[in-house]
Order: sequence, then C-alpha cells, then structure tokens
Amino acid sequence: MKLSISEFEAMQMGWRKWMIRDYELRTFINFGLEIENKAVFEAGCGSGYAASLICGYHPLSYTGMDIMEEQIDLARKKNLSNAEFTVGDVSDLDILPDHSMDAVLDFCILHHVENRPQFFRECRRVLKDDGSIFIADLSRKMICFADRCFHWDHDESILFTFPQLEAEAAQAGFYVSAKQDFMGLECIWRFRKIPV
Repeated sequence: MKLSISEFEAMQMGWRKWMIRDYELRTFINFGLEIENKAVFEAGCGSGYAASLICGYHPLSYTGMDIMEEQIDLARKKNLSNAEFTVGDVSDLDILPDHSMDAVLDFCILHHVENRPQFFRECRRVLKDDGSIFIADLSRKMICFADRCFHWDHDESILFTFPQLEAEAAQAGFYVSAKQDFMGLECIWRFRKIPV
C-alpha cells in the first residue's frame, strides 16, 4: 500500500474525522455493532482516531493494525486503555488467534489492500462464530474521481465495485446482513459469517 503525501494529509483532515465519527461508526452501531466488553479489531487504524472513539465504548480489547509505522507510533502515543497497535498488512492476521474477535472494522482502507480475498479469509478465521465485519469504503468510481481532482495515484488494478467486494466476501464465507449505499460512491456493510 502506497499513499501520496496529499492523500496522507487528507486522512488527517477534519472532514475525514467527521465522516468516521458521525456517519461510518454511527452506521456500524445502527447495523448492530456492539463494542462494550467485546474484542474489536480495526484494519488500517492509522493514527488512532477511530480507536479513541471505539475505546470510549469500553471494549474488552481493541487491536489496531496499520502498514505505516509512523501512524502506529502516533496511535500508541494516545495511551488508550485496553488498546494494542501493531504494524502489519491486514491480509495477514497471524497475530490474532482463531475465533478471538467479535468484530472487524474497516474505515475506508480496503481500496488500498492488494489481497482482499485473503483479508476476508483471515477475518473468517479470527472472528467468533457470531462475529461480523463492518466495512465502510469507497467505490472505484469515487476513487478515480478523487484521483483526478487531488492528483492521488491509486493502483486501479486493486480498486473494486461494490458487487465485486460482496462477491469476495461471499467466497470467504460471509453474507451481507445490512447495507447502506450512498449514491454508489461510498457503501457501508455488515458482513456476517455463514454458519458452517
């Protein structure tokens, strides 16, 4: 995953924090996300902004992973209780035991993940039987538009349509239990494990 300087700066802006706090996390909760006394994993935790919100709901544990070491350093400086941060690629969750997580959260990072099918397989492994993945992410159309406007340089070969993402999740053993599509630009999902 490679971010341009302008894209990295955009991740830190107030509008992005507003989206996480007032739209994406709120929708996750409306879709049934329970945090209190639950084990939560955040894929692509960045500098820990969402972690600070999530830890305010008193999870049993919170684990955040990001591929950018400088972001993890910033997250660790927040000194959040019951929170651990680690550097890594979210398609390799070897640090997490099988059936250890109640929820996996993604706040718009999957369009940077090169091996999404492996990410979904790892989520299936680490989630408890009643666990869910809560995903907020942008469509190929929205990211290509942003690339033209802001001169970001996403790898178009790993961008996805919403049906494509749903098919990848289904192949790994998940089904869509809730979905909110904002004009084909951003979508928020709850994917639940299909029982064995």
